[in-house]
Amino acid sequence: MRNLILSIILLLTYSYCLGQNLKTFNNGPLKLYYEEYGKGPALYILSGGPGEAPEHPYRQIVDSLKSFYTCILMHQRGSGKSRDIPIDHTTISIKNYTQDIDLLRRHRGDKIVTLLGISWGGLLAMNYAILHPENVSNLILVSSAPPSYTVWNVLYDNQFARRSKPELDSMAVLQKLFSTKTERELDSLKLVAQNCKEVVAYKEFIALHVRAMYYDRSKISKKNFNDLFYSFNFQPIPIIDKEILETKWDITSELKKLKTPALIVYGRQDDQGESTFYLQKESLRFSETHVIEKCGHEILEEQPAEFFKILMDYVKRTRN
Repeated sequence: MRNLILSIILLLTYSYCLGQNLKTFNNGPLKLYYEEYGKGPALYILSGGPGEAPEHPYRQIVDSLKSFYTCILMHQRGSGKSRDIPIDHTTISIKNYTQDIDLLRRHRGDKIVTLLGISWGGLLAMNYAILHPENVSNLILVSSAPPSYTVWNVLYDNQFARRSKPELDSMAVLQKLFSTKTERELDSLKLVAQNCKEVVAYKEFIALHVRAMYYDRSKISKKNFNDLFYSFNFQPIPIIDKEILETKWDITSELKKLKTPALIVYGRQDDQGESTFYLQKESLRFSETHVIEKCGHEILEEQPAEFFKILMDYVKRTRN
């Protein structure tokens, strides 16, 4: 009973704080959300996916940096509080996501910002920096997606190589079960009908998918996975994948022109492959790179102490 009461108090405290810090801005007809914490120069935190809600571990980053920055936690279109929008090729594009950042910057009146992007958020940060270099003081890229389509499929090849035949067979069977529903239907069903066979199969499929992202699978928390599964809007991912591959999206030549300092952090066993991070390092001439050993894509789950040591050291040396 005592633990239950404590949990309720913590939930109410979190809800109150979120309400106090949650703000909105508009991009045309879309109302988009963000949160604001701390004081100092502006730092925008860009979550992964696209479609990942900015919950754990992003709030850990906010708690660590809010004494140094005004931390702006974006709820990107299609995720978190900004989830309830139409999801199709007209709303989901790299251009639209990038425009959202600039509209928010102008809405808040920030002349210069630091961008911290995790996974997809890193790709987005790099794209914003090449389009608005005068507005970016620093890039912090954590397990960032690549700046070019040329290594995009390395991720899928590595994930395939890390799965056993029984895992691959199970995924094929599960996919047949849930593919009778559209991605939009699955996203709705998992919130209102968690026990229907399609959602159960979908969840088991995603659980197998996530395993390939870790160096140490024992670090996968059941609670964190459940939170991720139900809060993540997976619908934008195939739209962005298609855009990158069909347009042969590549910003490496533009990145090489930047003079923006950058921190690149990745796990040695990240399923994106080290070619992804070498490409970032080669493209960003004023970058420093840190590799965390025995660590996959989910750095803050597997090696949080090492990650925050690197992050805080960099911030203390480079903050505005």
